[in-house]
Amino acid sequence: MTATDARKELAQQGHPGGPIYFACFTRRGDASLTDIEGAFPEHKQWVADQEAAGRILVAGPFLTDDLSWDGDGLIVFRLDSADQAEHLARQDPMHAQGLRTFQIVAWQLNEGSLRIDLTFSKGGFDFA
Repeated sequence: MTATDARKELAQQGHPGGPIYFACFTRRGDASLTDIEGAFPEHKQWVADQEAAGRILVAGPFLTDDLSWDGDGLIVFRLDSADQAEHLARQDPMHAQGLRTFQIVAWQLNEGSLRIDLTFSKGGFDFA
């Protein structure tokens, strides 16, 4: 079933629900942090390319309790199926090189808000 089909089915059941995305939990596994950092430029370019193509909603690292990075992260794909998300995740250089493993989980956005502040005089923006 595609995300589009699932939303239609939920709507028919009286549950309006929000859009369905595919969360990609990416974990370091046995690779060293040095190896992961070495592949970072290629990974960042891949993420930027997917974002520009409209396939990524958000992406970023998970942090430890002391707010340091241990190599794990999250990518939320804007696609129509888990199969598409898995296919795309395999192309991430971190996964293709065996530096990280991943798990795809369907996720429906139902609640929350996003505020964007544009400050034209300073040429900047902020979101919360």
